[in-house]
Amino acid sequence: MSRCAAGVVLGALAASVACGGTPEVSIEILGTTDVHGHLLPYQYATDAPAPNSLAQVATLVDSIRRAAPNVLLVDSGDLLQGTPLNEHQARVARDTPHPVIAAMNRLAYDASALGNHEYNYGLEYLSASLAEARFPFVAANIYLADTDSLAYPPFTLVERGGVRVGIMGFTTPGVMIWDRDHVRGRLRFEDIVESARRWLPRLREAGAEVIVVIAHAGLGPGSSYGEGDEAGVPEENPLARLAVEVPGIDVIFAGHTAEPIGGERIGGTLVLHAGRHADHLAVASLRVRRTPGGVEVASEGRVLPTRGVAPDSALVELVRGAHERTIAWLQEPIGYAPERWSAAGARVQDSPIADLVTRVQAELTGADLSAAAVFRTDVGFGPGPITRRDILGLYTYPNTLRAVRIDGEALRAYLERSALYYRTYPAESLVNDSVPGYNFDIVDGVDYVLDISREPGRRVVSLSYRGAPVTAADTFTLALNNYRQSGGGGFAMVSRAPLVYADETDIATRIVAYVAARDTLRISDVFRPNWRLDPPEARRRLAGVGDP
Repeated sequence: MSRCAAGVVLGALAASVACGGTPEVSIEILGTTDVHGHLLPYQYATDAPAPNSLAQVATLVDSIRRAAPNVLLVDSGDLLQGTPLNEHQARVARDTPHPVIAAMNRLAYDASALGNHEYNYGLEYLSASLAEARFPFVAANIYLADTDSLAYPPFTLVERGGVRVGIMGFTTPGVMIWDRDHVRGRLRFEDIVESARRWLPRLREAGAEVIVVIAHAGLGPGSSYGEGDEAGVPEENPLARLAVEVPGIDVIFAGHTAEPIGGERIGGTLVLHAGRHADHLAVASLRVRRTPGGVEVASEGRVLPTRGVAPDSALVELVRGAHERTIAWLQEPIGYAPERWSAAGARVQDSPIADLVTRVQAELTGADLSAAAVFRTDVGFGPGPITRRDILGLYTYPNTLRAVRIDGEALRAYLERSALYYRTYPAESLVNDSVPGYNFDIVDGVDYVLDISREPGRRVVSLSYRGAPVTAADTFTLALNNYRQSGGGGFAMVSRAPLVYADETDIATRIVAYVAARDTLRISDVFRPNWRLDPPEARRRLAGVGDP
């Protein structure tokens, strides 16, 4: 497809005449991604205002629609999980329609991709939630297992200003690892690039003049589950490769990897990413001109922050009931803490709040060892009543509990993988920002030291179980969540370990029950220091830095 010169200055929002006097159509394509249920500017975990929300995105969208005649709105997935509002909807309320879907209907989305977290609550729940949408969820790489039939429509066609815009969706194949218990034997996730090669010509045949991809995947390269570690699972984040290897895509709205991209051009394709939690709105401004040789498209991109934007009052009112019911549910006391429990610094030194999670997992599974990450370091509770809000703020994902049997060699590899969260001391910044905090696991039941002055792979300098050094041949049972047990985060050493325990009740619910059964929760009930970060100079430096 031919394109206007890259030097064309964009930004006009109405049809105009350019490129030699031929009539042009201006189209604004707006994108969100990784909203994760952040509908209102409110932080459920801390009962405090938040700077971003879909209600603020709605204000920006309405403003652009008033100024521009041709506007599309799309999303790149991860909508139905991520806040207590979503958790309450899935576990308790089952409102119809889902509050997130209701909000998206209000904004009049044109299409959405499916995120990997859409599958966290199972296919039946997902199907019921999507059934209320007044727009299509599209996925050209998700098939019914053992068939050539797609599980969702691969694309949709939308007309603006007489121009037919084709919107094709994709979802990262990592779902087959992270939520394999929900999709195994039911869905198959194919390679995104190969699927695009298959379906893009069909989208052209259907009449698309402009091609837009909405994908819950990042630019890459590589996969969090490791190259070659999971046979048969294609690359997690291949969108840069997609832009280069599959010609004819005008715009890609990426997702999954959280960082905003304001309009990067890769292989002639404009690539944007709207960030996460509705903190930005991605905007692709297109000028489309028909010529005897086809359609010419010039484009530029930007992201608009939502911080400081007033929320849309109609959307606020629409979800008010679900929001207030969620708050009431969160405020229910489940126990009492006579001391302060805090997650601050819990990735730097052993802490009672991390041991609360590992202790619950160990007691339920009977495992020798228990592994867990500190998902957030800005939460805590006590002294005083413990509420459901406190526990869901601490354990933010709907993971379920597993236990596997591993040997000493795998245990050491597990701890080394976790230690990648830190750069080698004395780096200027000791936290490795390429490793998310939820991939720094703490293992209870063994005593160990991580020396981050040593190179990765050699940082476990002491490792013992009940006073005896751990050998490669020793065996243990290890409690962990289903994401980690599937190899999520690159922990392939446990993905094929024999499974000895499985529970389909989410871990947060199990922690709530543990606290409620004890009424009064004391630090001494769960806390046994068992790990240390060395050298001491690194600990001192990290003590003054907020964990990401």
